[in-house]
Amino acid sequence: MKKIVLLFAAILFVASGIQAVEYTPVPVDKDVRIGVLPNGLTYYIRHNEEPKGRCEFHIAQAVGASLEQDNQNGLAHFLEHMAFNGTKNFPGKLLINYFESVGVSFGYNINAYTSLDETVYRLSNVPTRTGVLDSALLVLHDWSCAIALEGEEIDNERGVIREEWRTGSTANRRLWRDINKQKYIGTPYEKRDVIGDTAVINNFSHKALRDYYKMWYGPDLQSIVIVGDIDVDKMEKKVKDLFSPIAPRKSRGVRPHFPLPENEKPILALCTDKEAAYSIFELDYKRPQASDEFKLSEEGYKFNIIISLAESMMAQRFLELQLDPNSAIMQMQAGYGNLIGVTDALQFYAVPKDGRELDACAEFTYIVEQIKRFGFNEAELEVAKRAYLNDMEKSLKEKDKRENISYAREYYRNYLDAEPIPGIEWEYKFSNAVINTLSVEEINEVFLSLFSDKNIIFSFQGKDKG
Repeated sequence: MKKIVLLFAAILFVASGIQAVEYTPVPVDKDVRIGVLPNGLTYYIRHNEEPKGRCEFHIAQAVGASLEQDNQNGLAHFLEHMAFNGTKNFPGKLLINYFESVGVSFGYNINAYTSLDETVYRLSNVPTRTGVLDSALLVLHDWSCAIALEGEEIDNERGVIREEWRTGSTANRRLWRDINKQKYIGTPYEKRDVIGDTAVINNFSHKALRDYYKMWYGPDLQSIVIVGDIDVDKMEKKVKDLFSPIAPRKSRGVRPHFPLPENEKPILALCTDKEAAYSIFELDYKRPQASDEFKLSEEGYKFNIIISLAESMMAQRFLELQLDPNSAIMQMQAGYGNLIGVTDALQFYAVPKDGRELDACAEFTYIVEQIKRFGFNEAELEVAKRAYLNDMEKSLKEKDKRENISYAREYYRNYLDAEPIPGIEWEYKFSNAVINTLSVEEINEVFLSLFSDKNIIFSFQGKDKG
């Protein structure tokens, strides 16, 4: 009972933003080398041989479209494109041409993505010949601080972005953008959608793009991840030699974050589009994101186990719902995690059967209320426990088959989101110890604490039927 009270207290402190609970840190996997250079750059290096003779090179930037000024709307994504159009050591298309010549294909192995709060570049499946490894490391260096941003190349890329904007202007994209304007009022998420505004794309000055790059791409907001068939000691020395001279960005101050404001009354958001293929209800119970200390602690890991068990039990209920021909709901999902930025949420989704939207809305809210009032039962929990432990056991048995890119993604998520990286052996042992002590009462007490009577967002996206 004491453990239940302590975990429940920790969650309450997390929700209130008060750091008053002392947590037990989760260990870090001993097989990954982690360091922070004096300029602030974080690195992760690991030897792994899946596949043998290959290596992953990733650089994660803790910046994205939310940091744009109005005259830079879409430029975080535009900058991502420019990283492949010339850098200090790889002018023009040399980066793409060279790596394709050694079997690293553009699009599949050479790629990147930009979101509202992060930008990640990668060179995947790179051959581990010394010269190729050195070139890949030099690319990460240039993406960090030496993208050329030549005027002619910038202007040439405008048409590429316009075409991406045109082909990406789907009903789902429009609905996502328009619903965000209603859900995230008073934050940059209300008006940023990554791809940006074509009026800005067509007319922004070269300086506006260079200003974004100089302001936000710096080692204190970057991590590099290198995983593959390499000598970790030699690679670490090369990282230190190449990246340490990069000057830190001292003038910008602390990178801002944008928590969603509290709301006493529910936010009701409604968007329709004539080309929408289906409708969807969403109910969010939002709260401040947990501290990194909590997320990287045993208490945080136990909380995640509880969430996983609850999500598994809900998924089983919803599967039964989908098989009921009398239900107005075609599909339903639920989970707890990041909503946007530094705001988390307990989220419920339902896709109604066409023409039965009103019935589905009533059924959806009834099901959520039923979970909120009564939680889960012992039989459901036992099924969820077995499934969780089976998955853990499978991961442990297959640990030597885990691919380089899987480790790489785990490590940059540790950097960006403070996801723990203790290694599967620890996770298996800890999970078995915790699950065997969890009661349905503890699951319900913790999970049901995520509901509240405020900070609720209820939204509907669907087809405009006139």
